Amino acid sequence: MQIDEAVRRYLNAMLAQGRSAHTVRGTKSALKELVAFLASLEITRIEQLDPDVLLRYREELAWRLTPKGAPLGPNTQSNLLGSLRAFCRFLVDQDWLVADPSKNIPNPKKTQRLPRAILEPREIWTILKQPDLSTATGYRNRVILEVLYSTAMRREEAANLKCPDVDTESGYCVIRQGKGRKDRVVPLGESVCRLIDTYLAGVRADWVGADQDDHLFLNRWGHGMNPNSVWAVVKKYAAAAKLKKPVTTHSLRHACATHMMRAGAPIRHLQEMLGHVSLETTQLYTRITINDLKAIHAKFHPREREEQG
Repeated sequence: MQIDEAVRRYLNAMLAQGRSAHTVRGTKSALKELVAFLASLEITRIEQLDPDVLLRYREELAWRLTPKGAPLGPNTQSNLLGSLRAFCRFLVDQDWLVADPSKNIPNPKKTQRLPRAILEPREIWTILKQPDLSTATGYRNRVILEVLYSTAMRREEAANLKCPDVDTESGYCVIRQGKGRKDRVVPLGESVCRLIDTYLAGVRADWVGADQDDHLFLNRWGHGMNPNSVWAVVKKYAAAAKLKKPVTTHSLRHACATHMMRAGAPIRHLQEMLGHVSLETTQLYTRITINDLKAIHAKFHPREREEQG
């Protein structure tokens, strides 16, 4: 079988399994890189795949440069190799290959990076107060911003949030099929619950399509918003706030986690709230608080003040 045909069948199988469109697009892009490399070696059939060929691909990634001339990062390399391994496992599962040729291909060590810029609480408030609450769209957008900051949910999770999954009386919401297709429950603050109650009763209730679509956030046509629309809301009001820091939906997620960590929130609770599979990912935020502590130490410790004086 031709490799490009096997790729097509693999992507169709991912869709049939209910994998998200975002994940399928990423896999398609990664396997396109693999197919191009194999074609340069005149390898076009799956029977030609063997450990030596895939090791050459691994080595090529290690030397590859980005369009800007920088080395391909270890995280990017790992993601590409992850797609390769999943594809090879599919070939074995379909009995198109006898053994998995990617089984022993080494992974580069991933780097854990801190967010480039953490928004401070005053900066968050500057963004939150930008929407015009006298309009239905403005009120909806304020609720979107508040929910993102209060729960640290991702933009896809906010877009998929359904009205029945929001319990303002108890102060929590259920995130269905988050990253890794796992459900989790996250708390909602009292102020956010009040905003949501007003939104549901006095704004969303009169929205076009409100009685036909149970998504919490609706677009102008009465359908659930898509993740890019949620991202556009954040970008719009971040620009209106005229902040010098780059702001995305993930900025609000990072800010929520960082501010809670600074206030002493237990890391295990943060891990559950953020939906991290690995505690190691959540521990990035402890490094942020350590940086804060270092700055305070440099400013107030007597020996440091002597050196500065």
